[in-house]
Amino acid sequence: MAVAVEHEFAALPHADARPGVHMFSRAWVLALLAADVVLFLGATYLASLFVKHFWLPTLLIRHVAVPATLTAVLSVVVFWQLGLYRRSFAMSVRDEFYHTVAALSLASAPVLILFSIFPTISTSRLVAIFGLLFAIALVGTARATFHRLRDVFMLAHPRRIAVVGHPSRLEFAEDAMRSLPNARVFRLSVPNIDAVGALSPDAVASQVWFRHAIEWGCETLVFTEILPPSMMPQVLAAAQQAGMTIAFAPPRIRVHAYDLHMEQVGKQALIVASPLKATRSGARLGKRLFDVTIAALALVLFAPVMLLVAAAISLEDGEPVLYRQERVGRDGKSFTIFKFRSMRTDAEKDGAALATRGDARVTRVGKLIRRTSLDELPQLFNVLRGEMSIVGPRPERPVFVQQFEQKYPRYAERHLVAPGITGWSQVYGKRVVGFEDVPEKLSGDLFYVENWSLFMDVAVCLKTAAEVLFHKAA
Repeated sequence: MAVAVEHEFAALPHADARPGVHMFSRAWVLALLAADVVLFLGATYLASLFVKHFWLPTLLIRHVAVPATLTAVLSVVVFWQLGLYRRSFAMSVRDEFYHTVAALSLASAPVLILFSIFPTISTSRLVAIFGLLFAIALVGTARATFHRLRDVFMLAHPRRIAVVGHPSRLEFAEDAMRSLPNARVFRLSVPNIDAVGALSPDAVASQVWFRHAIEWGCETLVFTEILPPSMMPQVLAAAQQAGMTIAFAPPRIRVHAYDLHMEQVGKQALIVASPLKATRSGARLGKRLFDVTIAALALVLFAPVMLLVAAAISLEDGEPVLYRQERVGRDGKSFTIFKFRSMRTDAEKDGAALATRGDARVTRVGKLIRRTSLDELPQLFNVLRGEMSIVGPRPERPVFVQQFEQKYPRYAERHLVAPGITGWSQVYGKRVVGFEDVPEKLSGDLFYVENWSLFMDVAVCLKTAAEVLFHKAA
């Protein structure tokens, strides 16, 4: 059988790729689990020493054993439920720390609730509170260190994938895997692999394409076509002997704005589609409760600041203080967005235009409130009205949405969730974008929609706060 090897290998990710989700191996999961348990116990022990020294000299350290164990168990359970032992979408060491803080913020609730309901379990609420603070420092630092070690290891030992199939489908399959972090792909062109018929495992291993995959050190052998049932046992046996995993990448089956999983009914394998988690009623309810809680607290906290901003705008450039504009929200429905006005009142006398860096239409007060993101605060009212979320894709104007939907087939999928005051694309990309940046921004929005969780929202909020404080968000 003729086999054409397309170069030696094609390195991924490509120049236009974005970091994706790192899936953990079993050994890595066990290492993370063991480290977290030890550090959670250590954090509670350090907290007890701290409290004993500064507040409660009568505190007996041995009485902390039970609450320390319960804190460790509950925290690990929450981490497990959040998926922190299955994958990571942190793009840097600093992000890993943010994610740990976000997870511990969610884990603190069941810990404190348990100790409040059963006060005899914990001899001191201070130990529980400081234990969580020490856990942030210890677990956050450890996971950030592990992230660096993982990056170094993956750079030295990239995942090796061989894609086997018809030449016309190889590039399509490779393109679909561009988001794989630190992977290398080896393309093997085999025009008629399904015409070989039944083979023995030794005969499969002797095939040219299979030998090339072994010589290259392939870990996963991906076929662009489903193999005939008569070939599968032999191919699987040969792959098992070579330590390879067999997978399929049919061109028409691509993960977009829906989930896929396999089921078996009798002898028939079914690929079952289901709505994304972010679009389900339970998830929307949880996100709505999160939004209302954060928006209400933020309005109380920032009310004095909002009054000062309104006064500054009025003194410099007169009325109106608020800027109202039509934007496209969830399910493509339009709504009126509120912002503090940062541009002159005649900013769009020549028609709609995207904001640009160094925009001459921005006032002096506008530059300040944009740099500190204070211009976004009135959108908290949009959140309370149910038109926006705290975290989500930034809402765009209808005139631009129409243009982008015509040019980018998946653009409408970002409207499956409510638009946000901040978002994944905002903190991991540019805030002020031009038309040339739309594909990158869309990629980040779709990543958020496809991987949403409440944990992700908390992590984005923490990163947003850090970026605003250090004047990087603008």
